Amino acid sequence: MTFLNPLVLSGLAAAAIPIIIHLLNLRRLKTIEFSTLKFLKELQKTKMRRLRIRQLLLLILRTLLIIAIVLAFSRPTLRGSMAGTIGTNAKSTIVIILDDSPSMSVRNERGMMFVQARAAVINLLDLVKEGDEVYLLKLSEVRHKEEFSPAHSLDGFTKALNQMNPSLETASFRNALGAAAKILAESKNFNQEVYLITDGQSTQFALESPQDTTDLFDDRVKFFLVETDKQEQKNQAITSLRVKTKIITKNKPVSVQAVVENFGPSPVQNMLVSAYVDGSRVAQHSLDIAARSSTTVDFSFVPKRRGILQGYIQLEDDILEIDNKQFFVLNVPQEVRVLFAGPELEETRLASLALTAGGNTATTGLFTVRRITQGQLSSTDISIFDVLVFCGVKDFSATEADRIARFVRDGGGIMVFPGRETNIANYNETLFASLAIPPARGTLDDRKNSAEPPDEQKGFLSFKNVDFDHPLFADLFQEPVAGRKTRLAVKSPRVYKAIAPHAGQHGQSIIELSDGSVFLIEYTAGLGRILLYSVDASLSWSDFPVKGLFAPLIHRASIYLAARGPTAPSFVVGETITLPVRMATLGDRSVYVFKSPTGIEERAVPHSFSRSNTMTLESSRAQEAGVYELRFSGPAQDGRKWESANLIQAVAVNVDPSESDLQQVSDDELSAFWPTIGVEPEQTMRLPAVERIETIVLESRFGVELWKYLVGLAALIALIEMVIARVPKSQEIGAGVSQ
Repeated sequence: MTFLNPLVLSGLAAAAIPIIIHLLNLRRLKTIEFSTLKFLKELQKTKMRRLRIRQLLLLILRTLLIIAIVLAFSRPTLRGSMAGTIGTNAKSTIVIILDDSPSMSVRNERGMMFVQARAAVINLLDLVKEGDEVYLLKLSEVRHKEEFSPAHSLDGFTKALNQMNPSLETASFRNALGAAAKILAESKNFNQEVYLITDGQSTQFALESPQDTTDLFDDRVKFFLVETDKQEQKNQAITSLRVKTKIITKNKPVSVQAVVENFGPSPVQNMLVSAYVDGSRVAQHSLDIAARSSTTVDFSFVPKRRGILQGYIQLEDDILEIDNKQFFVLNVPQEVRVLFAGPELEETRLASLALTAGGNTATTGLFTVRRITQGQLSSTDISIFDVLVFCGVKDFSATEADRIARFVRDGGGIMVFPGRETNIANYNETLFASLAIPPARGTLDDRKNSAEPPDEQKGFLSFKNVDFDHPLFADLFQEPVAGRKTRLAVKSPRVYKAIAPHAGQHGQSIIELSDGSVFLIEYTAGLGRILLYSVDASLSWSDFPVKGLFAPLIHRASIYLAARGPTAPSFVVGETITLPVRMATLGDRSVYVFKSPTGIEERAVPHSFSRSNTMTLESSRAQEAGVYELRFSGPAQDGRKWESANLIQAVAVNVDPSESDLQQVSDDELSAFWPTIGVEPEQTMRLPAVERIETIVLESRFGVELWKYLVGLAALIALIEMVIARVPKSQEIGAGVSQ
């Protein structure tokens, strides 16, 4: 026996009221003998016995009446096999979680998995009786919806169900069961049931942390895992994609690496994998993959234009089509605006010539260069540039350092060369402090405290260690030798004078000198990067500017600093797209629009950061796989060249790779999953959707409410009490005299 309103049972104390009244009426009165009435004494004894029996019977009836009323309000429910033989079933709250994840689009001989799941839901509607509550939760919406309402009409419920299709978004059942727990916690119905209608994909029951357990459900809640038709699935998918080339320019090779995985039980041979850019196939490979294993494949192609390139890697069609294509976006810079600043224009001449001199057809017309003196820096709008190059600037004011630090954190890049007039103490206190860069030590002369050359044997320092894996050097010092690639040693400049930067926790040493100090080091701050050289950009401290490394390094460094990355950030279907955009490049009156792969446009409202030139543009959750474009209307504020009707950025949105593994969840995995949400094994049942699940569910249901019978019993007791309590007036008087 279970009571749905157990607090009402405290009202049973009221059953003592008739007993108390009865005891109070038993006070013995003083008897006065009348001789004339003595002959009635024997007759009165018989009537008194009858009166006491009637009073005792009334006491019992009135006590039972109060008990019956209190029990009726406490809503007792009978458990067990006897429940179905008496009374009516208790009302039920039914929560149906419908798996509409991408894997439900798989087909077998009985049709699409999702269609089979919809049929199972319709069969469950036969269980719904008057007064029951039915909720339908689509797996794709549980992470984004706060409130759920029960179905108001079964006809409308069925109509809406038949219009549903699989989505491209996935979620774990743990999220959905959290929403179901919230619904059931607010329900007053005794029978509470949760149905998981799914293909039983193992990844949706994966445990993020087995120690993370939550008691979400009452022990009377029943769970039914209803699975569509099972069969061994053979599926291959592209599970990840990475652009290996970090510095991308027109007419230069780009390398893209994809991971292809075989989730089937048998090997795959001669599978074609193709790479497409701007709709044209640019590369193709044939793969052999063992059963339940993965392999990597590298594609190399040459971008033929500048701007934003959209591409994808594609497999041959198989049982699940949505994971046979993985999208990516390449940012091939159209224009890089570089500002050079120095004490005099002569200090910036050699570095600027590295960008403007001819000879590199890949970057012809790419760079827009402006040279200023240090005195003009405070009046120059640096936000319209992509890269700032400081060549021997003497010092920075606190205001200038703050402006430069904001520029870097908003996504800009800076290159710093010291010089003969550089005040390293000022750099440490202003610019480096604003960018959280560790202080640098003075020049070699300062450190040696002597005018003698730094190396008594050679008279100069040279390169000792070079990080050839850094993007600045990737593929720069390689040439084919006998069918293989051999890395060439870079020709080192002679360094006579240099400062000594310190890497600290966030710096990355790129080139080290023979005395262990750093020649070139990279720092990051916010969205931007800093490249710090230990020598000047002229011939005063070294012969670096006349070495073959100087020009290509300045080229690549400028492109590297201007880009936040060669590939735009990638998102998963269901996530919100959030993109930072530098405000300086766009007009104040621009209208920003996200355009989906199918052409659906959504207006985005920009959110600006305080004391920043960056704004964030955010879309609603992405519901399509493909490339989303961010566009704006109106002219660019700085006159920048924009391609294709004001296209600002583009991002790739792909399906969650966990959907590709179609392996069924095992009983052991389920046994580990249920306890994490506070569910005991006896509360669960696993059954196929092909059976008549209504019969199984009815057999498992329990709980018959008895309040109606208790109300009827109370009414019957009250009627009997009224009949017994009715006594002729003469008897009441006689009884009073006898007392």
